[in-house]
Amino acid sequence: MRIMLTTAAIILSAAAILWFQNERIEKKTGRSEDDCSSDRFCSYDELAGEYEEGEDYEIVKSRSGDDRWLVSAIHGGGIEETTSSLTEAIAGSSYPFYAFKGRLTSNNYSNLHITSTRFDEPQALKMVADTKFHISIHGASGDKLQTMIGGLDEELKQIVKQHLENKGFTVIEAPENLDGDHPDNYVNQTKTGQGVQIEITRAQRKAFYKDGDISYQSRKDSSNETEEFKAYVEAIQAAMKDYD
Repeated sequence: MRIMLTTAAIILSAAAILWFQNERIEKKTGRSEDDCSSDRFCSYDELAGEYEEGEDYEIVKSRSGDDRWLVSAIHGGGIEETTSSLTEAIAGSSYPFYAFKGRLTSNNYSNLHITSTRFDEPQALKMVADTKFHISIHGASGDKLQTMIGGLDEELKQIVKQHLENKGFTVIEAPENLDGDHPDNYVNQTKTGQGVQIEITRAQRKAFYKDGDISYQSRKDSSNETEEFKAYVEAIQAAMKDYD
């Protein structure tokens, strides 16, 4: 019995450590938007020289639907969990989407995150350059149920904010280091030079899945998505239709 209790304690301690590390690693600091010094790589070519597509990361995209739009998650998969699931759900078959997904067994953020002003994967650049309206989904740290909104498309920002708030979500202006207003930010690389960047706290993203479980095993099963996940998707979709 003592051995079983000791083993259980070790497992729980290890899980707690991994949770803490994810919270700490994912936390974005007060660095400037164009600063890649805390990332392992500052360009896609650097990353691709160390990691293999299809094994360590994958690129999932679709050009189906209204080609004036793009919904993206450049930090998808295990990098900023839930962002690519949201992106694909929002796009559905109605809008084009792009997702760069981390597939490492651990430490996706510290190894595969490229800051948005330096994200230059060629397929991603081509898709955003061909589009007029862009919503980019990101994850941030935080224990409050919040969405932080930024980007240079002021009109679309207000419409997205309104529709999210109508569904009961808390939306605030993104702080300076997350506000997506740098002209080189991937979200603004559209034909119009503007887009909307959505930063969703970890607490809010955990609310999108049963028992707050945003592990890969949970995320890959859509039956684990909560009503909050569905309401969030519907709010963004409604904002996109309203903006038209």
